[in-house]
Parts: sequence; C-alpha cells; structure tokens
Amino acid sequence: MNPKRIHLKPLAPYEDRLLHALAFFRTKRQATTQAHHCLSMYLRSSESRIMSEVGFYSKMAGLDKTKFLELIYQDPDKAAQLIKDSTGINISDVFDPDLHDAESSQF
Repeated sequence: MNPKRIHLKPLAPYEDRLLHALAFFRTKRQATTQAHHCLSMYLRSSESRIMSEVGFYSKMAGLDKTKFLELIYQDPDKAAQLIKDSTGINISDVFDPDLHDAESSQF
C-alpha cells in the first residue's frame, strides 16, 4: 500500500516562523519540504516510544507488533476494536483532544 497523504492545520505563529527559519538555513527549502523532513525526523527519533505503545497493545490483541502496526495503518477501526475487545476501553476516547478539552474546562 502506498503511503497516505496527510493534511495539516497551520502551525502556531512561533512554530511557523521556526519552520521557515530552518527551511531558510537548509538551502532555502520550501517550508512544506522542511516540514516533511521535520516530521520524518521526529517519527524516526520517537520510534522506540511509539513501538513500545504498539507492542503493549499488540500483546493485548494477541498480535505481533509489526502486524499490529500494519493493521493500525491499513484498518485502524479494526485495530481499535481489537483494543476495545481486549481492554474494554475505546482507545480514541483516551486520546481524543476534544474530550480532554471538555474535561479540562470542568475544573
């Protein structure tokens, strides 16, 4: 399966300026090219942390972590259902920023 195209919201003003400065100093790359490189670098440097989480949930779902990573990529709804079936937790509720914001505003 080919990589999926992603679309991002605009950055906050400070981060946008940092991105443009980084792009400027990297042989005047376009900001979108630099953003791609930044995201790729972040993901590679975070691989261990990300794969630890994938591994944790893959064990609960009874799958190898590499197979579970591919399932998340190809069929995230099925991966979420496997997590729910094994933990009783809807994983999107745990990490939904709107849910978090709603809870924060109650305090």
